[in-house]
Amino acid sequence: MAPAGQHFVVQVTDRINAGLAGHGGCTYTSPPQPRPQALELVRVLLGCPRGDLGPGHEWSAPVAGGRRRIELVPATPEGQTSLGV
Repeated sequence: MAPAGQHFVVQVTDRINAGLAGHGGCTYTSPPQPRPQALELVRVLLGCPRGDLGPGHEWSAPVAGGRRRIELVPATPEGQTSLGV
């Protein structure tokens, strides 16, 4: 469980077949936010109804021409992720 007040960023990477889509995908890193809000963003990106995420901090789903990878990462006090992104 995350400590009270800890913030998280949502990192999204779409890997797409460039031959099908005309591009190789994209990436996005959300601003730091409380865990419940970050999980709501994950649900939207996955198209999951409430409560269907299961345990973990990493998810993957098909998208047209490829796959979407979503990761929930603790933010540091400076707003950077613990992975330096």
